Amino acid sequence: MFHRKKNVFAIIEISGVISASAPKSALSSSGFHLMKLLSFLSDLEDEDERLDGILLRLNTPGGTAGASEELARAIDRVKQARHVPVVASIADICCSGGYMVAVVADKIFANRQSLTGSIGTILQIPNYQELAEKIGIKTLTFKSGKMKDIGNPMRDMTDDERAFLDDIAHKGHELFMSFVKEHRPDIQNETEMMDGRPVDALLAKENHLIDAFGTYLDAYDALRELAHIKKDVPIKELHVKEEKGILKRLVGTLATLSLSGLAEDVWMQSQARKF
Repeated sequence: MFHRKKNVFAIIEISGVISASAPKSALSSSGFHLMKLLSFLSDLEDEDERLDGILLRLNTPGGTAGASEELARAIDRVKQARHVPVVASIADICCSGGYMVAVVADKIFANRQSLTGSIGTILQIPNYQELAEKIGIKTLTFKSGKMKDIGNPMRDMTDDERAFLDDIAHKGHELFMSFVKEHRPDIQNETEMMDGRPVDALLAKENHLIDAFGTYLDAYDALRELAHIKKDVPIKELHVKEEKGILKRLVGTLATLSLSGLAEDVWMQSQARKF
């Protein structure tokens, strides 16, 4: 599977919303597939195969809490098991659950106009009660427990329900902050940097959320240095394999002609707790 003699870097691209769900359509431009990535990371733990470093390329607004944590811990597990350096490169954005993934790196690079941070948890539930009353829609609910229909958009929440969900959000935030501080204990101005706000790269560097300004190539060079590999030494790159069916190949061809402006799929479940 892997080459034994050449130096080997695993290149992991995390683009779009981090979610446990597979891409919902062959036309999806996100391409993020958690199970494929977790399988790839599991292969990297094989100590019989060579691995000299991991490079993370991040361009994500975040994602669901569970999937973000699972991915971050999977990368950290490979790092610890194989004793290899990890470097992260932020493109446009690496916020929330994406930043949770980034902090497992030994060094984080970002472009000067990148956005990062957003260390917080959010749970949003829509309420259509007033609209339903205006247009004459009623919902009959039959339940076996007082909180079984918590988040029902056709009625107001009870005080107990609000307190329960607020507790979930705050517990998630505490876990998020604990994970970040474990991996980046030198972050400054915690009250502001961990209140959920996204920050620009200048502020991120000033407060040690990132380590340096730089491009993907700068991050690559830094990984070489951490892995003690000279610039003129060839490196074999490992990437997550993407299987493309006939429809995906057709879409890929059309994309270069007329579909290059397809928007990324940023749909997320309204009731999912998100980082």
